[in-house]
Amino acid sequence: MPRPNTVLALLLPLVAWLAAGCASARPAPDPAARAISIFDGESGRALVWTDVVARAAAADATFVGERHDDPTAHDVQLAIYQDLLARFPRTAIALEHLERDEQPLLDAYLRAELAPDAFIDRTESRDWAGKDTWVRFFQPLVDTARENDSRVIAANAPRELVRRAREEGHAALDALPAPERATFDIPVVSTGDPAWNRAWQAYYRRFHDLMSGGDDSEAEFARTATVFLSQSTWDGTMGASAANALAAGAPKVVVCAGCFHIERDGGTVLQFRARRPGARALTVTVIDDASTELRSDDRGAADIVIYGIPVKRKPRSERVD
Repeated sequence: MPRPNTVLALLLPLVAWLAAGCASARPAPDPAARAISIFDGESGRALVWTDVVARAAAADATFVGERHDDPTAHDVQLAIYQDLLARFPRTAIALEHLERDEQPLLDAYLRAELAPDAFIDRTESRDWAGKDTWVRFFQPLVDTARENDSRVIAANAPRELVRRAREEGHAALDALPAPERATFDIPVVSTGDPAWNRAWQAYYRRFHDLMSGGDDSEAEFARTATVFLSQSTWDGTMGASAANALAAGAPKVVVCAGCFHIERDGGTVLQFRARRPGARALTVTVIDDASTELRSDDRGAADIVIYGIPVKRKPRSERVD
């Protein structure tokens, strides 16, 4: 059975969020939907929370994929991080949601030199996943690390450099002066491992299919290849950030990022493996829907697949954020 304190840590924030009437596009769910279902991502075997923690404890890096506006995913990330910290003090956490050039501000906050609002506003994070979402979704991870004297890694590449990757290419970025060059990593695109190379090509193909809507014309492949320069810069930087955390002495690292970066040998996971080929990586994805079994479409999405509470979103045409 799951540990009671872990289940409470996972579910109480959801109850508080619902009671507070936090802005969202979804109604309060049926209480039965609060039962979180956990499955092995390959076999479909039902798991309990202690299985999740045991498998994370056996890994060097745990990658937890989120749909950015899904509260359940962020509660899972926090619970995994808290339970790993309890067993492995100074476990690091790497966040897609902060960029490397913001690390000095993050470190100042961790040293209690910045107030929470000052940190949030100076990193322009308050509305990261929608209006006023930072405090609810991401600040608990940062504060848990601060309370436990653990490192938080601003894992992502700066947006301006990601844009330049798309417009100018990786070679131009590689030639930047050292201070700028330190804020991102050029992605590895080939290794001596044929399986890794196939997985990287499959990742690009999934990216192309997503971005093109299935258009396989030569022009569309050229367009998505250019956009992939940005995507792979994010992945290269986040994967390297996780690898660097272990190299710097963290006993474990938890990486929180969007699900596409993590699921099905996502780019961030592959970039980590390219840099730490002997490391043990665990992938977890949280799907914003309810299910009592591993659905066929979700088989292989991650080592562990978790179903939470359905999120009802407005059509993109109706969104204002």
